[in-house]
Amino acid sequence: MKKAFCISKVLLFIISLIYLGYAEGWAQEIRFMSPEALIELIEKKDDTILIVDTQPKSAYKLGHIKGAINFPWAPKIKNPGDLSRDRILVLYCDCTNEEDSIDLAKQLLRDWEYIYVRVLKGGWGQWQKFGYPIEKTEE
Repeated sequence: MKKAFCISKVLLFIISLIYLGYAEGWAQEIRFMSPEALIELIEKKDDTILIVDTQPKSAYKLGHIKGAINFPWAPKIKNPGDLSRDRILVLYCDCTNEEDSIDLAKQLLRDWEYIYVRVLKGGWGQWQKFGYPIEKTEE
């Protein structure tokens, strides 16, 4: 009787860990990239990265990291579109704590099974603070 009780407790514990891990996006940990590392890759013309601005299109037009594409954050991604699976996606937003980029990264990793996703540490604000290259999109 004690053996069956112990086994059931262990199984319940394992099931709880699996559930909590899935609920928190445990399958893939969010990784960050520093602005210094990103500018170094840009200057080397590294084609293994794709910079993704997660701001609304109107904010993207006002200014974004040079070479970035616009893929606005959404509460639920219905389709990742043409976001490459073969390149490292470096996501950034103009959020205080990169919350939109982190949320988007979680969705791409968990729901769409992307592997190479990074969030720019400090986001758009930190990029501008360092004076790194930006561009604007004309109407």
